[in-house]
Amino acid sequence: MKNMRIRIVSYEDINAWILGKFARRLHDELLKLGVNADISNVVDHTADINHHIIYTGYDIAKASAMDTLMITHVDDTKKLDLLSAQMLVAKAGICMSRSVMNELVSAGLPENKILFINPAHDGLIKTKKIVIGITSKVQPDGCKREYLVEELFNHISPEIFSLSIMGAGWNRIVERIRAKGFIVDYIDEFDYDKYIYFVPTFDYYLYTGQDEGSMGFIDALAAGIQTVVTPQGYHLDASDGITYAFNEGDELITIFKKIEQKKIALQEAVADWTWRDYAIKHLEVWRYLLHAPIENEGIQSRYTDGLNSLLMPKEILAADKIKEMKKKMRIETIKKTIYRARKTGGFQFLKKKIIGLINIRKK
Repeated sequence: MKNMRIRIVSYEDINAWILGKFARRLHDELLKLGVNADISNVVDHTADINHHIIYTGYDIAKASAMDTLMITHVDDTKKLDLLSAQMLVAKAGICMSRSVMNELVSAGLPENKILFINPAHDGLIKTKKIVIGITSKVQPDGCKREYLVEELFNHISPEIFSLSIMGAGWNRIVERIRAKGFIVDYIDEFDYDKYIYFVPTFDYYLYTGQDEGSMGFIDALAAGIQTVVTPQGYHLDASDGITYAFNEGDELITIFKKIEQKKIALQEAVADWTWRDYAIKHLEVWRYLLHAPIENEGIQSRYTDGLNSLLMPKEILAADKIKEMKKKMRIETIKKTIYRARKTGGFQFLKKKIIGLINIRKK
């Protein structure tokens, strides 16, 4: 892979918008991987691969020996026709999703040239912690069962959750929870002016007491906040007001562990959608394209997209789905034509275009 020479052909200013970012990030990661790569807005006929971002700028008259195309936004018949002609020359078309890959193959593009590589993220977005909110004070008789809150925070992650409390008597518990690495926003007295802004910051309203109910529960529902409360008193009278009900500590822990796992699953869904992985996926495809079939036997990939999506059979859509897809493209083409005509005042142009589209439909 290190001996490849890659030219990234970016038709957009690399500092202008999203496509330029794709070019920059791919280029940066290729360099980190030891690959000889550069970016330009023209083809390099001496490069092993010319990768075009995106296909709409690709001119087959200036094609190199090995062109690959980034494919996005094939949403009208004009673009589909353009891409169909381009794929007679280009060696691979790289979609951004499995669904678009399957749609294009179903529309007649060559199955052995179409694949997908999912886009990447920068890895700089910080995790939004799930805020557990409490608006009760600790009572001398222990009726609020505050010990359940402390026990809960022994079993959940400070990377996922934070705690917000308004109410007196939580000082020692707050200190111990903070010592475990949790962020705790604590107001040790009731302040109504702060309260009306405090409650809407919660993701889940928690109440551990068993003394008929919490007024904070009502305010949380009024703010549209999910609740984790004991099923008692007027809690039961609020139709669909209890998101999660519990009585005992192990039930409470189970509830928040499930919430935690849902959060982790969301993060893991794009765990390998990094720019490094994005570059590696492209390299695997390019290596496959550049080498003889017998040499490709040793190329394997751990990704479901990229090379594996090129080699695996595609899902061909049912006839009615293909018909619906092409119908949407024709409608989109008409909409764009009308928009351009309105913008330029070219209504004669519009008339000719629509008649042309109708004639195509009749064929």
